[in-house]
Amino acid sequence: MRHLNHDQPEPGNNRLPALPNSYFVQPGELTIEPASSSPGIDYWHLLRKYLILLSLFAVAGAAAGFFSVAFLNPVYQSRALLEVQAPTVTLFKNSGVSGNDEVSQVNIQTQIQLLRSSSFLRRVMERLQLETVPPPPVQNDIFSRLRRRLTTNTQDPMALMTSGLNVALATFDARPINGTRIIEITCDSTSPDIAANFVNTLANEYIEQNSQGRAQNLQQTSQWLSGQLEETRNKLQEAQQHLQEFVQSSGNLFVLQDNTLDNSKLRQLQGELSAIQADRIAKQAKYELVAKTSPEALPGVLEDINVRGYQTRIADLRREAAVLKTTLTPDNPKVKKIEVQINELQITLNKEVTAEIQRIKNDYDVALRREKLLSADYTKQASQVSAEATKASQYSGLKREVETLQQTYSAMLLQANESNINSSVPLGMGTIRLVDPSTPPAKPYKPRPALNIAFGTMAGLFLSVGIAFLWERMDKSVRTPGHSRTLLNVPELGVIPSIEPRGSRPAWRLLLGRESRNAGEMVGSEVSLDTRVGFWDSAPASQLLADSFRVTLASLMLGNGTRRPPRVILVTSPGAGEGKTTIVSNLGTALAETGRSVLILDGDFRRPRLHKVFDLADTWGLTNILEEGSAAPERFGLLTTVPGLFVMPNGPKSGSISKMLYGSEIRRFFQMVREKYDIVLIDAPPILEVADGRLLAEFADGVLLVLRSGVTDRVAALQAYQQLSEDQTPLLGTVLNDFKATRRSRQGYYNYAGR
Repeated sequence: MRHLNHDQPEPGNNRLPALPNSYFVQPGELTIEPASSSPGIDYWHLLRKYLILLSLFAVAGAAAGFFSVAFLNPVYQSRALLEVQAPTVTLFKNSGVSGNDEVSQVNIQTQIQLLRSSSFLRRVMERLQLETVPPPPVQNDIFSRLRRRLTTNTQDPMALMTSGLNVALATFDARPINGTRIIEITCDSTSPDIAANFVNTLANEYIEQNSQGRAQNLQQTSQWLSGQLEETRNKLQEAQQHLQEFVQSSGNLFVLQDNTLDNSKLRQLQGELSAIQADRIAKQAKYELVAKTSPEALPGVLEDINVRGYQTRIADLRREAAVLKTTLTPDNPKVKKIEVQINELQITLNKEVTAEIQRIKNDYDVALRREKLLSADYTKQASQVSAEATKASQYSGLKREVETLQQTYSAMLLQANESNINSSVPLGMGTIRLVDPSTPPAKPYKPRPALNIAFGTMAGLFLSVGIAFLWERMDKSVRTPGHSRTLLNVPELGVIPSIEPRGSRPAWRLLLGRESRNAGEMVGSEVSLDTRVGFWDSAPASQLLADSFRVTLASLMLGNGTRRPPRVILVTSPGAGEGKTTIVSNLGTALAETGRSVLILDGDFRRPRLHKVFDLADTWGLTNILEEGSAAPERFGLLTTVPGLFVMPNGPKSGSISKMLYGSEIRRFFQMVREKYDIVLIDAPPILEVADGRLLAEFADGVLLVLRSGVTDRVAALQAYQQLSEDQTPLLGTVLNDFKATRRSRQGYYNYAGR
């Protein structure tokens, strides 16, 4: 890493020695981490920032809502309630077909569809056109008067009436009220009288139509019931005659019972046959197992007690023979005796096995024969029961037909009686009743002035918030404290707040209290100095700025508490107009307060401004020293009104800047100012615009990068950082300048400092 190592101070010299490399943050040793997370959002600051925009859009939205009310024609809404009553005539009531909730809801939906039918609405419109008279003009409020002034087209009363009826027809609607038998009918119109008249006329027309339809239905029902009664009576007589003839043809011997003797016998045979089949299957399985087993393995399969006994005795004798053969020869009498016993028992065992197999076969044959006999008996009995079931089915069908016709005939007699009663009910007592007739509304339901104005205001507010959001999203600058630390991963040494203008004073002031001659030359936060004393004045705003520079100085000088501060500091920024001259001037003042001798060097060869800030002559300065090379150290700095603070102007402009920066005289100059002053601050040009700052950084212990809140672009800050990293220039940290602090934070400082 490129870094100058200077000699240690001589004994007795109170100037600070050079710093070790470990003090600095080296750009090449850090990793740039993109600002993945945005800094905290100050909503109060954003509200103050966009307050005028919000107010203008809110007023514009409210005005748009107001004029929308004036331009839109008022619309009145009328409503009426119809009750769908239970019908007095209910066919086949006892069958359970009607009277439940589902049918009731279907009935209501049917009534609604009839109300919406085109033929019915056409009749209503024809009736209204004959009965309705042109409505009188209504409304005399401010919106009506304004509407009449803004609209020049006038219509005759008949055209207004026709228009009102057409609007009512187009907006008519009928819908059920959940959980009730009520139908709500509504319509809109430009006239309150037409709206109410349309709804009432439609309801009355539908009630009359329903009553007429009910009378016709009753008449048709009576005629139909009379014919059906006669036909059902004839069918009933024929069915009874057929049933009587069938009983007589059966000899009156058929008795319809649930359990006949033949049925009981058939079920008994079925049970016995099932048991015999199960027994036969078990014996067949045992017989087939014995037949398929080899003779040697038969004793192990059979379950006879004698066979098992013989097997056990033979096994015991064979064990004894095996024991004797271990000590005796096969010709020994004892061995021969045991073998004779084994042979005799084996012969007896074979006889028992043969007898057991024959017994199993006999059992299987007997079971098979019984199964065949029971199957034949069951088949015979089933044929007999089937013949009787056919007769029983015929008898049941004839009897069921007679019973059904009797029930139908009784139900029709009951319905005929109810029909006769209903036909005597007056036509006015129908199934539809007008519960709540409509009255002309006093006020239009739309447009609503309060709602339209409120909606317009809210729309304006939302639009302004969207514009502010997009504007903030498009803003790629460094804005808040901590943002540079996240963006560049370097220390943020201080935050310099901006101060609101007081009284008639401009927003931006020079360090000494005079207005800037060019807004682009001196930006950021400035604080006025008392030229007689050399310190900041006692105004709260000035004290806030002064303390912010003191905090920056403490961060710069103390580091982590164990390292020595730098002596030559180059102050620069990514671009112009970001307040580096302001920072270096005030930082030099803060350093002078500590009792150090401080030199502020104007290293901007193209746009020097330090001499204007401190009201010094620029007739002789750094350019003269670098070109002539014969200046005495006593001339390295002009004394300012601030004790201990010296300024080296840049001097007259020269056309050989590169020659001066690459020459040997500049190195000797910095060695001499290191010996004379405790701290040297270099006001360098923007690092991204010219190469002067990069060349001057070679003679500094570190670089202080100034970022202006809301002005410095993030990309520019990253480029400046990358440039320093490539040059291997130590970066001490950043200073956020011109930060718009919230009123609460400033007030907190004022309350604390104003003790």
